[in-house]
Amino acid sequence: MRLSEERVHVLAAHIVQKLVEAEAVVAPDNENLLKQRVAAWIIDDLKTEDEIDREARRILRSLSRPPEEGSEEWDIKLRQTRDDLAQRRGYAL
Repeated sequence: MRLSEERVHVLAAHIVQKLVEAEAVVAPDNENLLKQRVAAWIIDDLKTEDEIDREARRILRSLSRPPEEGSEEWDIKLRQTRDDLAQRRGYAL
């Protein structure tokens, strides 16, 4: 995961604060519960990105002639493969 859980919880708190300030949500009785749910959503989203990345790397490594990792060709094919996998899952990177 690209962000630590601590950073995710800080971001979730900021998101909830901004939503409440903008009156986009009614301040819940238990704001901490809302923060936890937002943090869980962010963590799930980051895990999905990680899964897509791992799968794309596995696919590239399984090619009969895989590009050299770290090369420009690798980066381009990795990006394309991730985009294809994300699109198949209905996920936006």
